[in-house]
Amino acid sequence: MSPKQFLLAFVEQDEIGIAQKILKVNTKREKPRGLFFSKENRAKRDMQMINEEHPFLYRLLKSKILHQSALKDDDSDSEEDDKDDTDSLRGPFDEPVELDKDAQAAAKVHRAHVISKTICSMLAFTSNQRKNVMQLENAVTFVACGISDRVNKYLNFIGLSSCRQTAHPALRTLGKKAEQKIKNDMKLGPAASPKFCPLICINNLDFQEAVHEKSVDNQSSMFHGTWGYLHQPDPKILASVDPKDLTLEAYQTAVANSADDVISPSHFILNKEESTHYQSVLKSQIASVFMTYIAQTNDKTPPIPLNPPPIEVLAAQKPDITMLKLMVASDNSSEGVGEVFVGLARQSGLTPAKFASRLRILEGDLGTCLNLSSLRAQRKPNNRPEESLANVSTLLGGAHTLWNVAQALISLHFGDSSDSKDLGCWHFLEALGVKSNQVLNKKDFSLMLVQVQKVHEATIAYLILLVMGKQTDSFPKEKILMEAKDIMSIIDSVYNKYLSPLALSKAKDPKAPCLANMLLRLWDFSTIVECNRAMKAGDIGRVLNIYKQWSVMALGIHGLTNYAIDLPRMYLLLTKVLPPGLRLVLKHSLLISPTGRPNHFVAKDFYLENQNFFLKYFYNNTGMGTKIDCLKDEYSLAIPVHFDTVNGQLYEDGQPVRHLLHLAKI
Repeated sequence: MSPKQFLLAFVEQDEIGIAQKILKVNTKREKPRGLFFSKENRAKRDMQMINEEHPFLYRLLKSKILHQSALKDDDSDSEEDDKDDTDSLRGPFDEPVELDKDAQAAAKVHRAHVISKTICSMLAFTSNQRKNVMQLENAVTFVACGISDRVNKYLNFIGLSSCRQTAHPALRTLGKKAEQKIKNDMKLGPAASPKFCPLICINNLDFQEAVHEKSVDNQSSMFHGTWGYLHQPDPKILASVDPKDLTLEAYQTAVANSADDVISPSHFILNKEESTHYQSVLKSQIASVFMTYIAQTNDKTPPIPLNPPPIEVLAAQKPDITMLKLMVASDNSSEGVGEVFVGLARQSGLTPAKFASRLRILEGDLGTCLNLSSLRAQRKPNNRPEESLANVSTLLGGAHTLWNVAQALISLHFGDSSDSKDLGCWHFLEALGVKSNQVLNKKDFSLMLVQVQKVHEATIAYLILLVMGKQTDSFPKEKILMEAKDIMSIIDSVYNKYLSPLALSKAKDPKAPCLANMLLRLWDFSTIVECNRAMKAGDIGRVLNIYKQWSVMALGIHGLTNYAIDLPRMYLLLTKVLPPGLRLVLKHSLLISPTGRPNHFVAKDFYLENQNFFLKYFYNNTGMGTKIDCLKDEYSLAIPVHFDTVNGQLYEDGQPVRHLLHLAKI
């Protein structure tokens, strides 16, 4: 077009028609919906990049990469060339995955696609920094991964990432959206059909508030705060119960009606059905040790019970969790618990009166429950609902209960390691190569559970060899091939001789207490192993059976005085006192599966402890000193988004996610 033709077209253009077209285009545009970093929105942005913005460059790069890959396959001779296109994303301890030809071809195409679209995004960002979708996502991911600012500057220079000044406002925006989600989750709903409030799980968070540039008035100190999350119960469970059972009035009526109930010891003694089930639990533990370390069989009948019969297994699905904002208030005291509830009411967006008008279920460790009970007792008598805390019910966290009971039991059976004649479990630990002074470490409860399981399995393995008449032989390096009926016969013999109630009563001899002490330790440690396995399996029925036994055992074990009061109380609430609908909802909310996989359940307070670790040791140790406002406004609210972005980047190869399992073996 010549300059004359251009000016003539510019003067004679249809301004009204152009304006109508612009309005038509604007009406078709919609604001982004959903999570910016979700897989769906990421896929839409990728399709726009490769089909509309840079289709020629994308196809050119992809064809070039695939052509070079085909030439490389034809000339490959060395072992290095045999690596598939997912090796770069595999960790140092991940086992290689064998792929067939179709899977290898798909991996090559997918890698070429990722490289091509990444180069297109880098080119778009270099020419126009407003086109920073991939760079912004990478910047947030790099913050979540703990990459230093110096490395991020280089990645920003080559066009792979946005600068930190862009990433932090993005995190603050995510934090504001998370604050609004907290308010939406805590809405009361209409008076005719009130919504059941989400369950609250909290825990104290104590860490050193480091100061990078110290002065007389500015020194490092300890930060004491509280953090937690909201857990929405399963909608299917809520729909299956009577809504009237979930109201505050129903809860208060049930508690008031149980005030005059007589609590007898029979409530905490295993009945015939529960005793039979625990017999199968013990036999399954024997069978697990037998088939793991000693024997194997090719027979399918009779079946060897490696797992006890299920009782009440929860549905494996990802939980609906909303992280709360980090509160500068500690639940380590009664006064601090009051400040925590003020902070919870403020985050909910409700007035204190409305916040106190619904039933609030609070889950935490024993200290939180005791401090709340103490604060409630201090405020009596009080007719003001917003101050009396009459609408709050507490539940003990499953992980803290397991950890504290396990620590008390292993301390009970530990013995005196300075006396070589003492036959406590420290002897087994030393024989297994574990230093006895490293067992009772309160900073690593998971390791303590592993040591308990090792001692328990080593004892059972010795008893199996004793029944087989091979106790003097060395431990078999290869498994013995046996018939299934012979294995079942040995399992029954081990149970009858050493793990049955009759065997324990026969072993009681004041002059020779060694056998009785060992059998008592076997029984006590079996409850720890069973509770840990039941939690992983998501079987809340088996967990409650263990709680029932621990309610009696806690009365005679040093260090479990408060559990001897609160654990029976929680057991009665979940099995007898509360309305049926509320009992079902709470039982099915004690355990969660963070990844939605079966047999990968954890207690809710265990999940919170994992989040605490990242906030305390990862995002706090940046080399620039502690920034409480940054932890509150950016990290504490957006940690789930961090995990999603990291997992999305690590496993963009299209292969299934490979999780590292930690198996304890003797």
